[in-house]
Amino acid sequence: MNPLYFASINILGGLAIFLYGVEETTAAFGSSFGGRSKDIMVRFTRKKPLAFLFGMVLSAVAQGSTVATSFAIGFVDVGMLSFAGSVVVMMGASVGGTFVTFLLSLDIAAFSPLLFAASLLMIRFGRGKTYRIGNMLRGLSLVLLGMFILKLGVGPFLATPGFAELASRAGANGLVTGLAAFAATAVLQSSSAVMALAVTLATSGAMPITAVLPVILGAHAGSSVTVLLAGLSGRQNARKLGISTFVYKVLGVLFLIPVLPWLQELLAEAPGTLAAKVVLAQVGVTLFNALVFYPFADYLAAFCGAVAEKTGRERLSAPVYLDDDLLDVPSLAILLLSKEMIRLANYIEMYCQILFLPGQDAKGFEELPGAIRELSETCEEYMYGIHIPTDDDVLRESYSKVSYSMVSFRQMAKILSGELRLLAEAGVASQLARELGANTWVELSRVAMTDIRLALRAFALADVDFAAVAGRYEREFENLDRRIRLRLGADALNRRELAPLLDFLSQIFLLVKTSLEIARGEAYMEGTRQ
Repeated sequence: MNPLYFASINILGGLAIFLYGVEETTAAFGSSFGGRSKDIMVRFTRKKPLAFLFGMVLSAVAQGSTVATSFAIGFVDVGMLSFAGSVVVMMGASVGGTFVTFLLSLDIAAFSPLLFAASLLMIRFGRGKTYRIGNMLRGLSLVLLGMFILKLGVGPFLATPGFAELASRAGANGLVTGLAAFAATAVLQSSSAVMALAVTLATSGAMPITAVLPVILGAHAGSSVTVLLAGLSGRQNARKLGISTFVYKVLGVLFLIPVLPWLQELLAEAPGTLAAKVVLAQVGVTLFNALVFYPFADYLAAFCGAVAEKTGRERLSAPVYLDDDLLDVPSLAILLLSKEMIRLANYIEMYCQILFLPGQDAKGFEELPGAIRELSETCEEYMYGIHIPTDDDVLRESYSKVSYSMVSFRQMAKILSGELRLLAEAGVASQLARELGANTWVELSRVAMTDIRLALRAFALADVDFAAVAGRYEREFENLDRRIRLRLGADALNRRELAPLLDFLSQIFLLVKTSLEIARGEAYMEGTRQ
């Protein structure tokens, strides 16, 4: 069998293990953030220098800038960080991502089996922090193992007579090399994988010095493509940060291209091995990019925000805050879910106002009932995807509150988008208003709407006082509903047209009762904390 065939398998398998290790490290790192981590993150992201440092450290520890970018968007969505601050976090994450290249240049990949064994022992027998650290070390060991297998695959190619000549030609044509690195990074969705291959070739002596900077510049610009594409198909803040990342990195590369020959000469004269020069060049490129744009972070954020707003209006049912990349970061995921549920509560309140005011122009709100149903389903699915550590009581309490309220939100969504909607569209609300008379209908609408509004605000503001007042309005609604039913019930047997009116009234009654469960959930959680 041709040895190059097995070498190709090792290279592809090594890249796959490397990327899997990065994903495992990111997930393990995210799940280690507990309920108390939020306060620490808020302090770190309050000022721009600390936000930059936070992004750099987060990217270095998590073996990539993806998790830092997700955190930045999550912070903006929950109001912990301005959008300009998220741009600064992204800049820091770009610099912190070079730590992976530095780690790989140390040539410690041969110790990956030992590190993997240690991580398995920590996972098998450890608890709490030991278990979580073991998960992170397992991801790191897979990163190093992928690097080790990559080197095994490169070896047979080095023995091929034409390989050295091909590498030399690639190094001589910087444009082709840079474009190849750009494309590879965009396809693999990881600049770390491209840099791992570059370090492997450098330590093996197969990469010419002239190819180092083109590869780094291409990978640096290519790493923005994934963020851009994900952002354009995602939420507003994700779209804005995706455009900011693309502009930031591409312009940073374009600024360096005119002085590329001088930089290559400078790099060639620098002391150290070729692998060390790869690390030095990558750190230099990312630091230069950050130094150029850091003073103009606010302007960059404003410009890219304006561009993002022109890319199209989001559907009402599209989630604004939920981020699947943060499901393994429970403290942030719960905050994002709560924000999305508050947005759902606003939709519900808006549609209730339309239902309880017959004749009101509902033009422009035709998709609101469907949006309420779809958004509630999305929130429920996201809630089930949040991973809560068993040893974090603070997170478990927060999750219990959200999940308790989510059940009632789903029930309200089903009522509003189901039979109540059909009855309203058939004009039953107007018929009921005429049958009851203006004064009775206004009183019924006022009490029901006030109760629902107070119940929803009890959740949105986490205020038990609103829950108590909602309870009083609920009792007032029950008395009013009883009087109306006694009045209509006497004629219902002889007048068939009253049956839909009673059904509509029953749906409103069920809606009020369900909304009160949301308020009671807040009161219940307040009682458990005392």
